[in-house]
This record gives sequence, structure tokens and C-alpha cells, in this order.
Amino acid sequence: MSDDADKTQDRLEKEELLRKRYQKTIRYAESTGHCLNCGEALSDDRRWCDIDCAKDWEYLNNRRNT
Repeated sequence: MSDDADKTQDRLEKEELLRKRYQKTIRYAESTGHCLNCGEALSDDRRWCDIDCAKDWEYLNNRRNT
């Protein structure tokens, strides 16, 4: 049985893999001051307002390119 430390380590490893995957996949998307998926205004140089919008944008973008 895994303890909390093992679960946390697994979660961190998964998050790191996802981060690397998204960096490679969406590297060319430039910040515009608005979420590239839903258009919400952003006050910093982010490209998406949250992870769900990033995933949606990636899905739609990859679908158009296949």
C-alpha cells in the first residue's frame, strides 16, 4: 500500500511529464493578453486562463493539423 509521500511523488512526476509535453506541443503559441481558447483578458503573459483552456486549445489545434 502506498503512503501519502508515494502518492504525492507520483502526482508530481505526472505533472512534470504533462508540463514537458505541453511545452513541446504549444511552444509556438504566443501570448496576446487574452486566453487563446476562450478570449478572457489576462493581466500577465500567460496564453490560457487555466489548464482546461490549454487542453481544449491543444485538442482543437492538433485536430486541425491532422
